Amino acid sequence: MEFNDIHIGMKCGSKKGSGTVTWIDGSTRTIYMANTEENNNFEVGFEDIIYDPQAHNKQDAYY
Repeated sequence: MEFNDIHIGMKCGSKKGSGTVTWIDGSTRTIYMANTEENNNFEVGFEDIIYDPQAHNKQDAYY
């Protein structure tokens, strides 16, 4: 996945957890996400994003 592929509203997985992209800082290549379960915000570097089309929280199961 390329940095330009990431967009606001996209669901992503990371080493810090899964969430919805709320803001993207292109200058530092930082992605800000909101945890879908508790709506807590957290930030991750682009390198920490895990490309997984079925990104879920721990409680969810893969289809």
